[in-house]
Amino acid sequence: MNKSSVFLGRQKELEQLRALHAMRRHVLIVGGEGIGKTALLHHVREFSSILICDDNSSLRRICDSLEQQLGCGHYGLNVIERKNRLLIDLERRGEPVVFDHVVHAAPRVARFIGHLSETIPIWIACRSDRPDDVGHIWPELYKFTRVELFPLGQVETLMLIDEAVAQGKIQANARAHAGELHRMSGGSPRILTKLLMQLAAREYKIDSSLGLHLLDIDRRIHQIDLSIKSTAEAQR
Repeated sequence: MNKSSVFLGRQKELEQLRALHAMRRHVLIVGGEGIGKTALLHHVREFSSILICDDNSSLRRICDSLEQQLGCGHYGLNVIERKNRLLIDLERRGEPVVFDHVVHAAPRVARFIGHLSETIPIWIACRSDRPDDVGHIWPELYKFTRVELFPLGQVETLMLIDEAVAQGKIQANARAHAGELHRMSGGSPRILTKLLMQLAAREYKIDSSLGLHLLDIDRRIHQIDLSIKSTAEAQR
């Protein structure tokens, strides 16, 4: 799949994020699992200068992620000293900092983000902005412009299928089954992209219910494999 095709159904959100970046606003991006928050952020980084921290589970891991991007490791210092140096470096640089996958933010993490938001734009991406889900950063969210990502509609699903057909990646008759592919994906860009990649990788007789069923089973097996690998890596 062409990387840019993933964003055919997200032009409105992309334009909104471009405008918010230009205005140097704090941004809250909310959307369910697989809705495309991370992919959208990395696409934004192609045309706008942002730093992305994808591990916010502790202050130490925030330092690890952002120091690596800034090329200014302070590994001989303790975490408080590193945090203070990092605040200075980030404020001097002035680029918006994105905290992706924010969930149950710990007090020290929330204080760091809150302090940073006083001087530079902060973007937060999370599945839910409810207090019980987002954690101690919740009292700061009144400062943020909220951008919610919704599941793709059938029109956007058809656009992605048409793009894949036009690239010669999948069989042309896939368009006739856009409704079924949309139902299988549930409007999730991640799932739809995986379905189209599976169609590109092997032959499915999607004109039959058996072919569509086999495609859905293969997609589910692939998803289970990814979940098992992700769990194993998290436990290391």
